[in-house]
Amino acid sequence: MEYTWNDEPSAGSPIGPGSVILSAFPSAGLATIIAGHYMVRALKLPRTGRFDSPDSAPIAVVQGGEVHPTVRVYGRPDLALVLSEFPPTASQANALARTILDNAERRGARAIVCLEGVVPHPEGDESAGDEAATDDAPEQVWVTFARDDPAVRARFEGAKARLLEEGVIGGVSGALLVQGIGRKVPVAALLVSSRIAEGVPDHRAGAALIETLDRLLPELKIDTEPLRAQAEQIEKALRSVMKSQAAREGTPAEEAADRPPASPEMYR
Repeated sequence: MEYTWNDEPSAGSPIGPGSVILSAFPSAGLATIIAGHYMVRALKLPRTGRFDSPDSAPIAVVQGGEVHPTVRVYGRPDLALVLSEFPPTASQANALARTILDNAERRGARAIVCLEGVVPHPEGDESAGDEAATDDAPEQVWVTFARDDPAVRARFEGAKARLLEEGVIGGVSGALLVQGIGRKVPVAALLVSSRIAEGVPDHRAGAALIETLDRLLPELKIDTEPLRAQAEQIEKALRSVMKSQAAREGTPAEEAADRPPASPEMYR
C-alpha cells in the first residue's frame, strides 16, 4: 500500500521550511485524537491536505457538515497536523510513515513529533510511575527519539518530557521512529499516560500532550483550561452513570466504577 500527501487546491503548499509536523492516530484513552481536534479548534487550523491511496477504506468523516477523508492534514506555514480517527493496519502504518517522512524532507520540515497515549505507564522511573497512578497526580509525558541528538533531547527535556528508557511503541508512531533512524529530519514521540478505563476518552491526557507541545513550541500558545474543565465534567457524569448502574444492578459502586460505559463519547 502507498499513500500520496495531496495539498488542497485552495491551500496550495502551506507547509514551509522549518515547519514541525505532528501526527495523531488513535491510541490509549484517545488522548491523541482529543489533543489533535482541540488544536485544530484552538488554533483555527484549516484542512490543508489529505492522504490518498487506491487501497484506502471507502469511509468519509463528516464534521460540522463538511466531508473529510479518513487521513487528513491541518496546518499553517510553520505547523502541520496529520490526523485520523481510525487505527491503521500494520501495512498502512508503514506506508503512512514513509509518506510523512518523504514529505517532511521534501518540504524542509525541521522535525516530526508523534503523539501517543499509553497504558500502563512506561517504565524507567518506578517511583514516578507510582505517583502518576494516583488520582491527584499530574499526567506524565515521556519522549523517545529515532536517533539520539543531544540538542534535540535538551529541548524536549526543557519542555518537561522525561526520557523513555524502556517500552514498545506500535502503529504510525512506531513506524516513524524506526524509519526515521536513517532520515535527515529528527523524529520524536511524545507519550502520555492515560489513566481512564479502556474505551473512555482521557481529556486530561490530551491536555498534557498539548501543554508539553506548548512548552516545546511556544508559538502555539494554546490554553488547555477549557479541555481540563471538560474532563472534570465528563468524569462527574461517568461517576453518576456508574452509581446509577450499580444501584439498578445491586453491584457495589467500586466494582461498577471499573466498568467503562457502554457508549462513551468519542473525543469532544
